[in-house]
Amino acid sequence: MFFLIKLRETALAVIPVILLVVLLSVTIAPLPAGLLGVFLIDSLLLILGLTLFLTGAEIGIMPAGSYLGGALTRSRKLPLILVSGFIIGFIITVAEPALLILGDQVQFITGTLQAIHLVTAVAIGTGFFVTLALARTVFQIPLKLLLLGGYLVVFALASRTAPLFVAIAFDSGGATTGPMTVPFIIALGLGIAGVRGDKKAEDDSFGLIGIASIGPILAVSFLGLFLDRELAGVSAQTAAETVRLSAIVLNVAKALAPLAALIIIYQLFLMKLPPRQIQRLSIGFIYAFAGLVIFFYSAEHSFIAVGKSVGQAIGSSSLKALLVPLGFAVGAIVTCAEPAIWLLAEQVEEVSAGNIRRPVMLFSLALGVGLAVALAMLRVVFPFSIWYLLIPFYTAALLLMSVTPDLFTAIAFDSGGVASGPLSGTFILALTLGASSGSGGNPAMDAFGLIAMIAVSPIVCIQLLGWLFTRSEQKIARRKAKAGSTRTKKEVTP
Repeated sequence: MFFLIKLRETALAVIPVILLVVLLSVTIAPLPAGLLGVFLIDSLLLILGLTLFLTGAEIGIMPAGSYLGGALTRSRKLPLILVSGFIIGFIITVAEPALLILGDQVQFITGTLQAIHLVTAVAIGTGFFVTLALARTVFQIPLKLLLLGGYLVVFALASRTAPLFVAIAFDSGGATTGPMTVPFIIALGLGIAGVRGDKKAEDDSFGLIGIASIGPILAVSFLGLFLDRELAGVSAQTAAETVRLSAIVLNVAKALAPLAALIIIYQLFLMKLPPRQIQRLSIGFIYAFAGLVIFFYSAEHSFIAVGKSVGQAIGSSSLKALLVPLGFAVGAIVTCAEPAIWLLAEQVEEVSAGNIRRPVMLFSLALGVGLAVALAMLRVVFPFSIWYLLIPFYTAALLLMSVTPDLFTAIAFDSGGVASGPLSGTFILALTLGASSGSGGNPAMDAFGLIAMIAVSPIVCIQLLGWLFTRSEQKIARRKAKAGSTRTKKEVTP
């Protein structure tokens, strides 16, 4: 039953993209009949792979994170909690499918920055900031203080880094918090906050993803200081290398094995879960493994290739200005169809006591992400620095913290990882890379930064909704106070 629910959610996320590709193929971006047919078959495999992975995450990965977080807190050993936070952050990041796909794209486009170097740097940064996030939960450090300080350091370091690495760094922050990392870290935080049990524990369980997202940006920016060179004259094209299933199986095994080993070690020495729960976790990991293998195969076999082909066809035509509205449409469609976005909308509706309805939330996020992708496409049509987009959006995000309730701020910064899902790193990024190549631009400079824009737009949107919610509550309170004052005056009037 649970599998069927996830299958429906995943199909709703992928089918709109399939229909859009078919529509473009029969109109302005024709694809070879063979490639289109393979794409349709691989799309079904992608749906199956994501469904298996999400099912595995739900019954294996998330519970493991929650059990581990609770066990660490009950141990009351701060060094163990902090060291474990780094190890967990590092290992779970290495297994993140969205980051692995971004790493492959970066390696293929730049030809210099190896995927293994990018993933390692990002994993170190994530591990360090997961440790910081856990320390913040234990010591009840204000979230806004950490976010403000973290992003000030980010922009100070990124300003000294080559433009290419700036775009890749901010993309890494969005790609890292994907379908593997988000549920595990959230569950870890819930486990620690749940054991704490005070009134602010529930609020402090949010914000871990927002803090963890800072680490990859800093790490890649720091990496750029050592590889400070412009990479020009690179063109995006479909990789000639044959996609080998055996290589994908081996890579997925390498990614998941350290996480499984970590759970086994903590089970032996700390968690002591009963056999039935261990069996359920094991089944979840098997589902996740099978799902990742199928997902990577379908994505690399044709999904990315089709995105690049469609982008090249439009970018090389006289209709390349259509890339901007196309970007808006793709961003909005993927956002509305993303199952995690629906869960986020339910969460915001709940914490706002029903004052921010799901339709309003979904419309706002679709508008924000659509605008973000459209602006990223505008960089392809009229190349300009990624700083002209990052600075206004992140400035707005940081300024809004001063007028937004703490809980909304925490949810907003967590939501960036929710919005930048698997389709962002596969189809949408490939579409942007292909469009840049087709229009004669430099994909390495013009296309990267897309995931960063997708990740930051929900931060601004949700904080704006939080600010509007606060104003609405204040108006209602003033109205009630005025009505109460009027009744009091009438009661005392002789």
